[in-house]
Amino acid sequence: MSVLLPGKINSSPVSLRWVRNGASISGWQSHGGGARLHPARAFPQRLVIQVPEGAQRVSKVVLRGIFALYAQLSHEPVGAIGASLNFLGSDGSLLANFTLINGRHYGDATDGVSLDRMNGDGSRLLSVGTVEVEGTPCRVDELTIDLGHQLPIASIEFRDLGTPASFVIFEADFETESKAVCPFRGYGDKISLGEIGSLVRLRDWPKLEQALAQLKEGILISKELDEAKGSVLTFLAVLSAALLDFGVERKLHRFQLDAARKLDQISTREEICEVATSLFEFLTMDVMSSDRSPSQAAIEKALRMIESNFAKSVRDDDIAGRVGMSTSHFRHLFRERTGEPFHKYVLHLRLEKARQQIIASDLPIQEISSGMGFVSSAHFSRAFLQRFGISPSTLRQGAEKARI
Repeated sequence: MSVLLPGKINSSPVSLRWVRNGASISGWQSHGGGARLHPARAFPQRLVIQVPEGAQRVSKVVLRGIFALYAQLSHEPVGAIGASLNFLGSDGSLLANFTLINGRHYGDATDGVSLDRMNGDGSRLLSVGTVEVEGTPCRVDELTIDLGHQLPIASIEFRDLGTPASFVIFEADFETESKAVCPFRGYGDKISLGEIGSLVRLRDWPKLEQALAQLKEGILISKELDEAKGSVLTFLAVLSAALLDFGVERKLHRFQLDAARKLDQISTREEICEVATSLFEFLTMDVMSSDRSPSQAAIEKALRMIESNFAKSVRDDDIAGRVGMSTSHFRHLFRERTGEPFHKYVLHLRLEKARQQIIASDLPIQEISSGMGFVSSAHFSRAFLQRFGISPSTLRQGAEKARI
Protein backbone atom coordinates (compact mmCIF):
# COMPACT_ATOMS: atom_id res chain seq x y z
CA MET A 1 0.00 0.00 0.00
CA SER A 2 1.38 3.39 -0.99
CA VAL A 3 1.54 6.03 1.73
CA LEU A 4 2.82 9.61 1.79
CA LEU A 5 5.27 10.44 4.57
CA PRO A 6 6.37 14.04 5.27
CA GLY A 7 10.02 15.11 5.23
CA LYS A 8 11.43 17.88 7.42
CA ILE A 9 12.26 21.27 5.86
CA ASN A 10 14.59 23.63 7.74
CA SER A 11 13.59 27.23 7.03
CA SER A 12 16.00 29.90 5.80
CA PRO A 13 17.23 32.62 8.20
CA VAL A 14 14.74 34.99 6.54
CA SER A 15 11.83 32.75 5.59
CA LEU A 16 8.51 33.09 3.81
CA ARG A 17 5.36 31.61 5.30
CA TRP A 18 2.47 29.90 3.54
CA VAL A 19 -0.91 29.28 5.18
CA ARG A 20 -2.30 25.87 4.24
CA ASN A 21 -5.35 24.25 5.84
CA GLY A 22 -5.21 26.83 8.61
CA ALA A 23 -1.56 26.13 9.46
CA SER A 24 1.30 28.54 8.82
CA ILE A 25 4.23 26.79 7.14
CA SER A 26 7.71 28.26 7.10
CA GLY A 27 9.75 27.79 3.94
CA TRP A 28 13.38 27.51 2.85
CA GLN A 29 14.51 29.91 0.12
CA SER A 30 17.45 29.40 -2.21
CA HIS A 31 20.02 31.72 -3.72
CA GLY A 32 18.83 33.94 -6.59
CA GLY A 33 17.83 37.44 -7.63
CA GLY A 34 17.86 39.42 -10.83
CA ALA A 35 20.77 41.74 -9.89
CA ARG A 36 24.24 41.19 -8.47
CA LEU A 37 23.44 42.90 -5.15
CA HIS A 38 19.95 41.43 -4.75
CA PRO A 39 19.30 40.33 -1.12
CA ALA A 40 18.44 36.80 -2.27
CA ARG A 41 22.03 36.37 -3.48
CA ALA A 42 22.94 35.82 0.18
CA PHE A 43 20.61 32.83 0.54
CA PRO A 44 22.00 29.25 0.61
CA GLN A 45 22.31 27.09 -2.48
CA ARG A 46 21.91 23.72 -0.78
CA LEU A 47 19.13 22.07 1.19
CA VAL A 48 19.16 18.47 2.48
CA ILE A 49 15.75 16.90 3.11
CA GLN A 50 15.82 13.74 5.20
CA VAL A 51 13.48 10.93 4.22
CA PRO A 52 11.32 10.13 7.27
CA GLU A 53 11.69 6.96 9.28
CA GLY A 54 9.33 4.26 8.09
CA ALA A 55 9.97 4.87 4.40
CA GLN A 56 11.37 1.60 3.10
CA ARG A 57 11.73 2.49 -0.57
CA VAL A 58 10.63 5.73 -2.20
CA SER A 59 8.78 5.75 -5.54
CA LYS A 60 7.56 9.35 -5.72
CA VAL A 61 8.55 12.74 -4.28
CA VAL A 62 6.19 15.69 -3.86
CA LEU A 63 7.63 19.18 -3.27
CA ARG A 64 5.38 22.16 -2.52
CA GLY A 65 6.80 25.63 -2.91
CA ILE A 66 7.41 28.57 -5.21
CA PHE A 67 8.92 27.51 -8.54
CA ALA A 68 10.31 30.17 -8.85
CA LEU A 69 10.95 33.80 -7.96
CA TYR A 70 12.95 36.06 -10.34
CA ALA A 71 12.58 33.51 -13.16
CA GLN A 72 10.95 35.77 -15.76
CA LEU A 73 12.53 36.12 -19.21
CA SER A 74 14.13 39.44 -18.32
CA HIS A 75 16.29 37.58 -15.78
CA GLU A 76 16.98 34.16 -17.31
CA PRO A 77 16.10 32.37 -20.57
CA VAL A 78 13.69 29.52 -21.08
CA GLY A 79 15.67 26.29 -21.00
CA ALA A 80 18.00 27.43 -18.21
CA ILE A 81 18.77 24.73 -15.64
CA GLY A 82 18.10 26.35 -12.28
CA ALA A 83 18.42 23.52 -9.79
CA SER A 84 19.08 19.82 -9.38
CA LEU A 85 17.75 17.17 -7.04
CA ASN A 86 20.17 14.44 -5.95
CA PHE A 87 18.54 11.35 -4.46
CA LEU A 88 21.02 9.82 -2.03
CA GLY A 89 21.30 6.45 -0.31
CA SER A 90 22.15 5.96 3.37
CA ASP A 91 25.87 5.81 2.49
CA GLY A 92 25.70 9.07 0.52
CA SER A 93 25.77 7.33 -2.87
CA LEU A 94 23.87 8.98 -5.74
CA LEU A 95 20.85 6.82 -6.67
CA ALA A 96 19.14 9.22 -9.07
CA ASN A 97 19.26 12.81 -10.27
CA PHE A 98 16.62 15.23 -11.55
CA THR A 99 17.21 18.71 -13.00
CA LEU A 100 14.74 21.60 -12.94
CA ILE A 101 14.43 23.45 -16.26
CA ASN A 102 12.92 26.91 -16.77
CA GLY A 103 9.79 26.61 -18.86
CA ARG A 104 9.12 23.03 -17.85
CA HIS A 105 9.54 22.53 -14.10
CA TYR A 106 9.46 26.17 -13.07
CA GLY A 107 8.81 29.66 -14.39
CA ASP A 108 7.69 33.11 -13.30
CA ALA A 109 5.55 32.44 -10.21
CA THR A 110 4.09 35.96 -10.40
CA ASP A 111 2.49 35.52 -13.85
CA GLY A 112 -0.96 34.76 -12.41
CA VAL A 113 -1.35 31.54 -14.42
CA SER A 114 -2.76 28.45 -12.69
CA LEU A 115 -0.94 25.27 -13.75
CA ASP A 116 -1.80 21.60 -14.10
CA ARG A 117 0.84 20.21 -16.44
CA MET A 118 2.31 16.77 -17.06
CA ASN A 119 5.88 17.35 -18.23
CA GLY A 120 6.46 14.00 -19.89
CA ASP A 121 9.54 13.14 -17.85
CA GLY A 122 7.71 11.65 -14.88
CA SER A 123 6.97 15.03 -13.31
CA ARG A 124 3.82 17.07 -12.85
CA LEU A 125 3.35 20.73 -11.89
CA LEU A 126 0.09 21.65 -10.15
CA SER A 127 -0.86 25.00 -8.61
CA VAL A 128 -2.09 24.59 -5.02
CA GLY A 129 -2.17 28.10 -3.54
CA THR A 130 -0.69 31.59 -3.37
CA VAL A 131 1.56 33.54 -1.03
CA GLU A 132 2.52 37.21 -1.02
CA VAL A 133 6.18 38.04 -1.63
CA GLU A 134 7.33 41.67 -1.46
CA GLY A 135 3.73 42.77 -1.93
CA THR A 136 3.17 40.60 -5.02
CA PRO A 137 0.97 37.45 -5.12
CA CYS A 138 3.05 34.39 -6.04
CA ARG A 139 1.83 31.00 -7.09
CA VAL A 140 2.57 28.01 -4.84
CA ASP A 141 2.98 24.85 -6.91
CA GLU A 142 3.20 21.15 -6.20
CA LEU A 143 6.02 19.48 -8.13
CA THR A 144 5.58 15.70 -8.21
CA ILE A 145 8.47 13.55 -9.43
CA ASP A 146 7.72 9.91 -10.21
CA LEU A 147 10.98 7.97 -9.95
CA GLY A 148 9.61 5.11 -12.03
CA HIS A 149 10.53 2.46 -9.46
CA GLN A 150 11.27 2.19 -5.76
CA LEU A 151 14.65 3.35 -4.50
CA PRO A 152 16.17 3.09 -0.99
CA ILE A 153 16.53 6.87 -0.67
CA ALA A 154 17.72 8.27 2.66
CA SER A 155 17.83 11.96 1.73
CA ILE A 156 17.38 14.49 -1.06
CA GLU A 157 19.93 17.18 -1.77
CA PHE A 158 18.37 20.25 -3.43
CA ARG A 159 21.05 22.32 -5.17
CA ASP A 160 20.41 25.77 -6.61
CA LEU A 161 22.70 26.06 -9.65
CA GLY A 162 23.26 29.80 -9.45
CA THR A 163 20.78 31.21 -11.98
CA PRO A 164 18.61 34.23 -11.01
CA ALA A 165 15.73 31.87 -10.15
CA SER A 166 15.16 31.55 -6.40
CA PHE A 167 13.20 28.54 -5.16
CA VAL A 168 11.11 28.33 -2.00
CA ILE A 169 10.38 24.89 -0.51
CA PHE A 170 7.57 24.64 2.06
CA GLU A 171 6.84 20.90 2.20
CA ALA A 172 8.23 17.58 0.97
CA ASP A 173 6.33 14.29 0.93
CA PHE A 174 7.63 10.84 0.01
CA GLU A 175 5.50 8.06 -1.42
CA THR A 176 6.64 4.71 -0.07
CA GLU A 177 5.40 1.19 0.46
CA SER A 178 4.50 0.18 3.98
CA LYS A 179 6.56 -2.73 5.19
CA ALA A 180 4.83 -6.10 4.90
CA VAL A 181 5.70 -9.52 6.24
CA CYS A 182 5.01 -11.22 2.89
CA PRO A 183 3.37 -10.21 -0.41
CA PHE A 184 -0.06 -11.39 0.79
CA ARG A 185 -0.18 -10.17 4.35
CA GLY A 186 0.74 -7.21 6.47
CA TYR A 187 -1.05 -4.01 5.57
CA GLY A 188 -3.97 -2.11 4.12
CA ASP A 189 -5.74 -3.37 1.00
CA LYS A 190 -3.48 -6.37 0.40
CA ILE A 191 -5.19 -9.39 -1.13
CA SER A 192 -4.61 -12.43 1.07
CA LEU A 193 -3.95 -15.94 -0.18
CA GLY A 194 -7.24 -16.97 1.41
CA GLU A 195 -9.10 -14.70 -1.00
CA ILE A 196 -7.71 -16.31 -4.17
CA GLY A 197 -10.34 -19.05 -4.22
CA SER A 198 -13.23 -16.62 -3.85
CA LEU A 199 -11.77 -14.36 -6.58
CA VAL A 200 -11.78 -17.34 -8.97
CA ARG A 201 -15.32 -18.36 -7.99
CA LEU A 202 -16.58 -14.78 -8.35
CA ARG A 203 -14.71 -14.41 -11.65
CA ASP A 204 -13.08 -11.27 -10.33
CA TRP A 205 -10.21 -11.31 -12.82
CA PRO A 206 -9.03 -7.70 -12.26
CA LYS A 207 -8.46 -8.45 -8.57
CA LEU A 208 -6.73 -11.68 -9.44
CA GLU A 209 -4.35 -9.71 -11.66
CA GLN A 210 -3.93 -7.27 -8.77
CA ALA A 211 -2.82 -10.21 -6.63
CA LEU A 212 -0.24 -11.08 -9.30
CA ALA A 213 1.03 -7.49 -9.34
CA GLN A 214 1.19 -7.60 -5.54
CA LEU A 215 3.23 -10.79 -5.73
CA LYS A 216 5.68 -9.16 -8.15
CA GLU A 217 6.08 -6.10 -5.93
CA GLY A 218 6.95 -8.42 -3.08
CA ILE A 219 9.49 -10.25 -5.25
CA LEU A 220 11.30 -7.03 -6.17
CA ILE A 221 11.77 -5.97 -2.54
CA SER A 222 12.46 -9.44 -1.18
CA LYS A 223 15.82 -9.84 0.55
CA GLU A 224 16.31 -13.47 -0.48
CA LEU A 225 15.84 -15.03 -3.92
CA ASP A 226 14.73 -18.33 -2.40
CA GLU A 227 12.10 -16.47 -0.39
CA ALA A 228 10.84 -14.83 -3.60
CA LYS A 229 10.73 -18.16 -5.44
CA GLY A 230 8.86 -19.73 -2.52
CA SER A 231 6.25 -16.96 -2.66
CA VAL A 232 5.65 -17.67 -6.35
CA LEU A 233 5.24 -21.41 -5.78
CA THR A 234 2.86 -20.82 -2.86
CA PHE A 235 0.75 -18.42 -4.92
CA LEU A 236 0.61 -20.81 -7.88
CA ALA A 237 -0.34 -23.75 -5.64
CA VAL A 238 -3.27 -21.83 -4.13
CA LEU A 239 -4.35 -20.59 -7.57
CA SER A 240 -4.09 -24.11 -9.04
CA ALA A 241 -6.27 -25.56 -6.29
CA ALA A 242 -8.88 -22.83 -6.83
CA LEU A 243 -8.94 -23.43 -10.58
CA LEU A 244 -9.29 -27.19 -10.03
CA ASP A 245 -12.42 -26.52 -7.94
CA PHE A 246 -13.55 -24.20 -10.72
CA GLY A 247 -13.40 -27.09 -13.17
CA VAL A 248 -10.14 -26.43 -14.97
CA GLU A 249 -8.40 -29.71 -15.85
CA ARG A 250 -4.68 -29.42 -15.33
CA LYS A 251 -2.00 -31.89 -14.27
CA LEU A 252 -1.35 -29.75 -11.24
CA HIS A 253 1.37 -31.87 -9.66
CA ARG A 254 3.40 -31.82 -12.88
CA PHE A 255 2.73 -28.09 -13.24
CA GLN A 256 4.14 -27.37 -9.78
CA LEU A 257 7.19 -29.52 -10.51
CA ASP A 258 7.84 -27.73 -13.82
CA ALA A 259 7.37 -24.34 -12.13
CA ALA A 260 9.88 -25.23 -9.43
CA ARG A 261 12.43 -26.32 -12.04
CA LYS A 262 12.02 -23.10 -14.02
CA LEU A 263 12.43 -20.97 -10.93
CA ASP A 264 15.46 -22.95 -9.82
CA GLN A 265 17.30 -21.97 -13.01
CA ILE A 266 17.00 -18.19 -12.69
CA SER A 267 19.04 -15.81 -10.57
CA THR A 268 17.42 -12.34 -10.65
CA ARG A 269 14.24 -10.90 -9.20
CA GLU A 270 13.22 -9.53 -12.61
CA GLU A 271 13.40 -13.01 -14.14
CA ILE A 272 11.34 -14.41 -11.27
CA CYS A 273 8.66 -11.81 -12.05
CA GLU A 274 8.66 -12.80 -15.73
CA VAL A 275 8.31 -16.49 -14.93
CA ALA A 276 5.55 -15.79 -12.39
CA THR A 277 3.63 -13.83 -15.05
CA SER A 278 3.97 -16.51 -17.73
CA LEU A 279 2.94 -19.31 -15.33
CA PHE A 280 -0.04 -17.26 -14.12
CA GLU A 281 -1.16 -16.71 -17.72
CA PHE A 282 -0.74 -20.42 -18.51
CA LEU A 283 -3.01 -21.36 -15.60
CA THR A 284 -5.70 -18.75 -16.22
CA MET A 285 -5.77 -18.20 -19.98
CA ASP A 286 -8.69 -20.56 -20.64
CA VAL A 287 -11.07 -19.27 -17.99
CA MET A 288 -10.13 -15.60 -18.36
CA SER A 289 -10.28 -15.47 -22.16
CA SER A 290 -13.61 -17.32 -22.33
CA ASP A 291 -15.24 -15.39 -19.50
CA ARG A 292 -14.49 -11.74 -20.16
CA SER A 293 -12.95 -9.19 -22.46
CA PRO A 294 -9.27 -8.31 -21.89
CA SER A 295 -8.47 -6.41 -18.72
CA GLN A 296 -9.13 -2.77 -19.49
CA ALA A 297 -8.01 -1.74 -16.02
CA ALA A 298 -4.45 -2.84 -16.75
CA ILE A 299 -4.40 -1.06 -20.11
CA GLU A 300 -5.80 2.11 -18.56
CA LYS A 301 -3.04 1.95 -15.95
CA ALA A 302 -0.50 1.58 -18.75
CA LEU A 303 -1.92 4.60 -20.55
CA ARG A 304 -1.59 6.67 -17.37
CA MET A 305 2.06 5.57 -17.05
CA ILE A 306 2.73 6.61 -20.65
CA GLU A 307 1.00 9.97 -20.10
CA SER A 308 3.36 10.67 -17.19
CA ASN A 309 6.54 9.50 -18.92
CA PHE A 310 6.05 10.03 -22.67
CA ALA A 311 9.24 12.11 -23.08
CA LYS A 312 11.35 9.32 -21.61
CA SER A 313 12.53 6.22 -23.46
CA VAL A 314 9.42 4.17 -22.60
CA ARG A 315 9.36 0.54 -23.76
CA ASP A 316 6.40 -1.75 -24.12
CA ASP A 317 8.12 -4.66 -22.35
CA ASP A 318 8.82 -2.46 -19.32
CA ILE A 319 5.23 -1.13 -19.16
CA ALA A 320 3.88 -4.66 -19.66
CA GLY A 321 5.87 -5.91 -16.68
CA ARG A 322 4.67 -3.06 -14.50
CA VAL A 323 1.00 -3.83 -15.19
CA GLY A 324 1.48 -7.59 -14.72
CA MET A 325 1.32 -8.84 -18.30
CA SER A 326 3.60 -10.63 -20.71
CA THR A 327 4.88 -8.40 -23.51
CA SER A 328 3.04 -10.25 -26.27
CA HIS A 329 -0.28 -10.21 -24.41
CA PHE A 330 0.17 -6.52 -23.57
CA ARG A 331 0.93 -5.60 -27.18
CA HIS A 332 -2.23 -7.35 -28.35
CA LEU A 333 -4.49 -5.70 -25.77
CA PHE A 334 -2.83 -2.30 -26.19
CA ARG A 335 -3.43 -2.27 -29.94
CA GLU A 336 -6.97 -3.49 -29.42
CA ARG A 337 -7.61 -0.60 -26.97
CA THR A 338 -5.86 2.24 -28.87
CA GLY A 339 -6.00 1.09 -32.47
CA GLU A 340 -2.24 1.62 -32.76
CA PRO A 341 0.92 -0.31 -31.91
CA PHE A 342 2.74 0.89 -28.81
CA HIS A 343 5.59 2.79 -30.52
CA LYS A 344 3.23 4.68 -32.84
CA TYR A 345 0.93 5.63 -29.96
CA VAL A 346 3.86 7.10 -28.00
CA LEU A 347 5.08 8.99 -31.08
CA HIS A 348 1.65 10.46 -31.73
CA LEU A 349 1.28 11.44 -28.06
CA ARG A 350 4.63 13.27 -28.16
CA LEU A 351 3.63 15.07 -31.35
CA GLU A 352 0.28 16.12 -29.92
CA LYS A 353 1.91 17.46 -26.75
CA ALA A 354 4.42 19.34 -28.93
CA ARG A 355 1.63 20.80 -31.07
CA GLN A 356 -0.10 22.12 -27.95
CA GLN A 357 3.12 23.76 -26.71
CA ILE A 358 3.87 25.35 -30.08
CA ILE A 359 0.43 26.97 -30.09
CA ALA A 360 0.30 27.99 -26.42
CA SER A 361 3.89 29.01 -25.62
CA ASP A 362 6.84 31.00 -26.96
CA LEU A 363 9.35 28.22 -26.30
CA PRO A 364 11.80 27.69 -29.17
CA ILE A 365 10.70 24.80 -31.39
CA GLN A 366 14.06 23.07 -30.87
CA GLU A 367 13.54 23.23 -27.10
CA ILE A 368 10.04 21.77 -27.47
CA SER A 369 11.41 19.02 -29.70
CA SER A 370 14.09 17.92 -27.25
CA GLY A 371 11.70 18.26 -24.32
CA MET A 372 9.36 15.78 -25.98
CA GLY A 373 12.12 13.18 -26.32
CA PHE A 374 13.05 13.60 -29.99
CA VAL A 375 16.72 12.96 -30.68
CA SER A 376 16.92 15.54 -33.49
CA SER A 377 14.99 18.55 -34.77
CA ALA A 378 14.99 17.08 -38.28
CA HIS A 379 13.28 13.89 -37.12
CA PHE A 380 10.76 15.93 -35.16
CA SER A 381 9.93 18.17 -38.14
CA ARG A 382 9.46 15.22 -40.51
CA ALA A 383 7.23 13.34 -38.08
CA PHE A 384 5.23 16.51 -37.29
CA LEU A 385 4.63 17.30 -40.97
CA GLN A 386 3.58 13.73 -41.68
CA ARG A 387 1.19 13.69 -38.73
CA PHE A 388 -0.47 17.13 -39.07
CA GLY A 389 0.24 18.15 -42.66
CA ILE A 390 1.96 21.33 -41.53
CA SER A 391 5.48 22.11 -40.35
CA PRO A 392 6.14 23.20 -36.72
CA SER A 393 7.43 26.61 -37.85
CA THR A 394 4.35 27.28 -40.00
CA LEU A 395 2.10 26.34 -37.10
CA ARG A 396 4.04 28.71 -34.81
CA GLN A 397 3.66 31.56 -37.30
CA GLY A 398 -0.08 31.01 -37.49
CA ALA A 399 -0.37 30.88 -33.69
CA GLU A 400 1.58 34.15 -33.31
CA LYS A 401 -0.66 35.91 -35.84
CA ALA A 402 -3.77 34.68 -34.01
CA ARG A 403 -2.49 36.22 -30.76
CA ILE A 404 -1.87 39.67 -32.31
